[in-house]
Amino acid sequence: MEKVKLTQEQAKAIKRWVNKEQLIIAKASGLLEHSIDESIAELTMEQLVKALYIGYEVEPEFKKGDYVMVKWKNREKEEFYRVVSIDPWGSIHIETLDGSPNSSGHENTRHATPEEIAAEKERRWWKKHGRDVWELRKGDVLYDSIEEEALVFEKYDQDLDDEVAHFTNGLWEPMRNVKRRLRVVSFAEQRLDREGQQ
Repeated sequence: MEKVKLTQEQAKAIKRWVNKEQLIIAKASGLLEHSIDESIAELTMEQLVKALYIGYEVEPEFKKGDYVMVKWKNREKEEFYRVVSIDPWGSIHIETLDGSPNSSGHENTRHATPEEIAAEKERRWWKKHGRDVWELRKGDVLYDSIEEEALVFEKYDQDLDDEVAHFTNGLWEPMRNVKRRLRVVSFAEQRLDREGQQ
């Protein structure tokens, strides 16, 4: 049997009641209306009994600025959005990747994990610079935080099962190390030391 979906307020109100039978009697006699547990009064008797004896799921609470994942019908993958506002009746207004508005419901929306948020922020940063994530081009300057030196990217190469980045000074690093310890300080097309050179 399917669990009942409750708001966070309804779940908190149910937890305040130690005795399930007393809660059902209070609901049946109308004692919950205009009380601290008024949110339970909005449930039907069937929903309340199912919540108490079968179980319930709490709808996530969304607020402006939250990062969310939305699973649209007829699409395989979830998509990343940011909450712009919430209607009083619960519709979630979200911002698409290009900034245009859209809306979603609670049933197909969940909070994005910290890993998903970090990955999306990284993807957007690279996209802002006209690149795919970790798409390096000849002449890009990277900074090695361990060796404390700047490296100029030359080319990619394949070594066994890992891609390798080669630099103009003859050094090379597996891309897994590049991603972990290097950061881009200047893209080739933004380098001031190459102005006028083609």
